[in-house]
Amino acid sequence: MKLTAAIRPLHPKSVFRISRGSRAEVLNVFTQIESGGVTGTGEASPNAFYNETAEHVLALLANAAPHLKGCRIRNVADIEQLWMRLWPVLQPSRAAQCAIDLALWDWLARSEKTTICELAHGHPLRPIPTFVTLGLSTPEELALKMEPLRDWPLIKIKSDAAADLTPILKVRENTSAKIAVDANCAWNAEYLPDLANELARLGVIFLEQPLPPGTELPPGLALPVLADESCVIPEDVEKIPSRFSGFNIKLVKCGGLTPALRMAQRGRDLGLTTMTGCMLESSLLISAGAVVAQQTSYADLDGSWLLKDDPFGLVEIQNGILSLKP
Repeated sequence: MKLTAAIRPLHPKSVFRISRGSRAEVLNVFTQIESGGVTGTGEASPNAFYNETAEHVLALLANAAPHLKGCRIRNVADIEQLWMRLWPVLQPSRAAQCAIDLALWDWLARSEKTTICELAHGHPLRPIPTFVTLGLSTPEELALKMEPLRDWPLIKIKSDAAADLTPILKVRENTSAKIAVDANCAWNAEYLPDLANELARLGVIFLEQPLPPGTELPPGLALPVLADESCVIPEDVEKIPSRFSGFNIKLVKCGGLTPALRMAQRGRDLGLTTMTGCMLESSLLISAGAVVAQQTSYADLDGSWLLKDDPFGLVEIQNGILSLKP
């Protein structure tokens, strides 16, 4: 089929976080591609760490519209070719690229009367366990957050430059879940070996991005370390085996489902631990992430679960298991 209609950027949708976090709202961008009576919808969750804003993403999507006219999308290979051709128009915004990529996958799946997961893997989306993330908290807040999560299988705990391990100890005392720690580039390399030893003693299964991108990890750490900000796009994956045990794939930072699937496959080929992660996203983008998570070691896809207002309601998480809503 041929895409003859221009892309239609929708106004950014405000989605409000529940009381688990400090931010009142986050602006995501939703966009639609229409052709042949079929509409595909995509999403971007711009993140300040990558110098992304909703306004900039919207402007780039508008610039990309003329380049979609007359494009032929008959299969997944056509999406990949278009994904690469549009980058000169969309750069440097991987978030804008993600929004268009998801809209194209959604459009093709709807045109073929199938699902995105069946296009990608040949089977319907299977339920997957997902981490739930506990942000920085006071002891009182942590106790409230932990109460409904005691039986969940995977818990990730955020940390900051203080590198306070007390929350990890408290969570460990109150659950048998597998625990990961995300240091958000904030820890100090000098103290990292001792911190890693203590995390290993507490049974933490991996540490995520403890140091800023470009900073070398001390050798011989006591537990696996996964890259996040140090592994953004497919080309970064080749650098991972000599530096990390694995990496976190986020659709909005790499440019959508198309590169995320490549990253997951390459990670598996290299024998690395892989995880599909997310920003604060609606269930539209989370459901696309779940397609990638069909072939990664872990999923951290609680982004829509943390939202008060999800405009799509496509997924649900029950006792830590993510699945499509019936």
